[in-house]
Amino acid sequence: MTPRFRNFPVLAAGLALLAAIAAGAPLAQAKNEKSGALARMAAQAAFNQFKRDFWPRARRAGIRRHVYVQAMQYMTPDWDVLRRMRNQAEFRLSTGDYVARYASAARIATGRQKLTRLSGLLGAIERRYGVDRHVVLAIWGMETNYGTRMGDHNLIRALATLAFSGRRKRYGRAQLIAALKILQRGDVTLKNMKASWAGAFGHTQFIPTTYLGYAQDFNGDGRRDVWNTLSDALASTAHYLKRRGWRRGLPWGWEVRLPANFPRRLIGRRAMRSVGQWARLGVRPAKAKRFYALKARAWLIRPAGRRGPAFLVTRNFRALLAYNNAVAYALAVGILADRIAGGGPPARDFPASGQQTASVR
Repeated sequence: MTPRFRNFPVLAAGLALLAAIAAGAPLAQAKNEKSGALARMAAQAAFNQFKRDFWPRARRAGIRRHVYVQAMQYMTPDWDVLRRMRNQAEFRLSTGDYVARYASAARIATGRQKLTRLSGLLGAIERRYGVDRHVVLAIWGMETNYGTRMGDHNLIRALATLAFSGRRKRYGRAQLIAALKILQRGDVTLKNMKASWAGAFGHTQFIPTTYLGYAQDFNGDGRRDVWNTLSDALASTAHYLKRRGWRRGLPWGWEVRLPANFPRRLIGRRAMRSVGQWARLGVRPAKAKRFYALKARAWLIRPAGRRGPAFLVTRNFRALLAYNNAVAYALAVGILADRIAGGGPPARDFPASGQQTASVR
C-alpha cells in the first residue's frame, strides 16, 4: 500500500505518523509536529483505503456487505493498539514470582468463593466435558481475574488496526475475518465486542479463530456469548481443553521428590514414560502417599532448575499448554486449581526472585 501513496506528501506524512506511533513516539509529540493535523488526516485516509482494499478478502470469506459496512464504515485506527504493540514488554519473571502473582492469595480466596457460589454450573460443565472444575476456575482467574479485567478495546477496531499497520498484520487479518464472522452470526453486538488490545476477549480470553472452533452455547439461548454469559464462557473453556486432549479423572500433574543424583537426561518430554515406571525409578509424590493413574504417560519438569520444585506432568498439562504455550502459565493454572480445591502450596519453595526466569506473555 505504501508505494501507491509515496508521491503524495500528505498521505506519506500520515504513514510516517503511524510509523512514529508504532515506534513509541508519544501521541502528544506527534500532535505538536508542524504537520501533525495533516498527518492524522492522511493516516485516516490510508486506513480508509485499507478498509476498501480488505473488503474483497472479507467477501470471499463469506462476510455479507451490510455486516462489513456496519463494522468498518466509520472506524478509525486505534492508536493505543499501535503503541502497545510496539512497547509490548518481553516481560520476564522468575517462575516463582509468576506463580506467586497469578496464584495469589487473593485469587485463591476468590476462586474458593466462586467454587461454592457456582457449584451447580461448574458441576454441569464438568459432567458434560470431563474437565476438572477447579482448572476451569483457575483459567478464569488467571485470564481476567474472574471477569474483572476483560479489556476495553473494541475487538474489530483493534484487529483492523493490527491488520493495517505493524508487525502483526497476518495475525490481525486472519483474526479480523473471524471477528466479522462472529458479528455476522449475531452472538454479540458490535458495541459489546470488548477485548484486549491484541484481540483476546471474554471471561477466559479467547481469540476469534479459537472462538469459532470451540465456543459453546451452554445455556441454549442461541448465542455463544463469552462476554456476558458466564456459563457459555466457562463451558467454552472446558470444551477447548477437552478437544485439546484433556482426559477425565487424570490430574494435570504432581509435585514430586526425586532420588539423590537423579539423571538430568530423564528431565523433559523426551523421557516420557508411565507413572508406574517413574515410581519404580524412585520418583515419589511430594505430598501424597502414592501416585494413581499408574498407566498414564507423564514426564518430569524442573521449571525453576535444580534449586526449585520438580513436577511429574501428564497429557492434561499439555492441554493447558495449548491454552498458552508457556510452562510457567500451565504450572500456575495447575497450582491455582489445586489451591482452590483446598490443597496447600508446593512443598518445596521456588528459588529467590531473579535466580531463574520464565517467559510470561
